[in-house]
Amino acid sequence: MIRNVINETEACTFLKEIVEYDTRSIPIHIQIVSQGKVNKQWVSHVQTWTNEVIRKGPLSNPPPNLLITISKTTAELQAFYHREREELGVVTGEETEFLATHEAWRGHPRIHICEERLKGVPEAVIQGTLHHEISHALHHGSPKFYTFRFSNRLQEIGRSCGLDLQSLKYCVYLLSVAIKDQEAIRWLGEIGLGFSQRALLEYLVSDTQEERKVWEVARGSPGLRKLAIAALLKIPLSIEAMISSEAHEAQALKDKWNKAYEWLSDSKRVELLQFAKSTLQDKGKSFQERLEQATIRFLTDPSL
Repeated sequence: MIRNVINETEACTFLKEIVEYDTRSIPIHIQIVSQGKVNKQWVSHVQTWTNEVIRKGPLSNPPPNLLITISKTTAELQAFYHREREELGVVTGEETEFLATHEAWRGHPRIHICEERLKGVPEAVIQGTLHHEISHALHHGSPKFYTFRFSNRLQEIGRSCGLDLQSLKYCVYLLSVAIKDQEAIRWLGEIGLGFSQRALLEYLVSDTQEERKVWEVARGSPGLRKLAIAALLKIPLSIEAMISSEAHEAQALKDKWNKAYEWLSDSKRVELLQFAKSTLQDKGKSFQERLEQATIRFLTDPSL
């Protein structure tokens, strides 16, 4: 079981419930921690949706432990991330902008959900979000997926594209998110849970106005343009994963993406999808190798 993850002397009240699953004689100890007065139905849904993925398998090398934390408010989730960044020196984006998050900074996979953040989100989308995060926990549940290397070659290529080291780090972070999403979604599609990822992706492309505003500002600067395109790759990589896994209506999802991003040129949308498809062919032995291959290919592609 996971121990000493939550400081029980803090002012917040915690309701703890430990659920243990057994996947084909491979035990996964799952601890669900509710922070604040979380609706009990939420906890029940989280257990059900987690079980839908865990039972589906097969799992070749699952993590022994998984912690799922449900926060009542966004402020509580932000406070958690602030403490972790201060203590561990983690440098990431604003995690609370996502529907849910995952990480393995403490050496084991942890998933974070916020009841307030998901208020008004359709239940099918929340189910897809949980399936998505569980897949990440099963496939990206160790620190090696959250620490990145910056070879001299990569830094030189970054500078040639107008990216200083800090901007390069952000670019690599964005690509790492997209590639991990592609891997997580591809597996879910292969085990028959593509329907939930379709619901999630359709929700994510339902409003692209903020991305459009960023693109209009960034497109005139080579360095900012690269970062903006890197941020746009998350959905195309996920769509190509759905198509690769032969998930139901994956092609229709691509059509919806094209319509949602029609403010990008036709050629730009084609280039994004071509790059997304090429990442499926990367053969690096480790995630870091695949990430660096994709980053170099992205930075040196004159069309992106």
